[in-house]
Amino acid sequence: MLIRKRIHAGHVYLGREVMKALGIKDGDEVELEVRGSEVIVRPVKTIDKDTLDLIRMLKEVKAYGGYEDYFEEYDYEDVGG
Repeated sequence: MLIRKRIHAGHVYLGREVMKALGIKDGDEVELEVRGSEVIVRPVKTIDKDTLDLIRMLKEVKAYGGYEDYFEEYDYEDVGG
């Protein structure tokens, strides 16, 4: 599909037929990849709710332990007894 568009103030109007071909709608996010003198436009893959919750949870996790837990060598003979 070859479509010519004019750029105005750095904006390009994709049009209904291009958006339909890409599977995007108004307000969706897209990625732009520049390869030499070409630009590739692709829809951003959506992240499901469970993955977003996991990312949020991992960002909120606090580390526990003292300096020796992270920076000192363990005496493994002393573990468990």
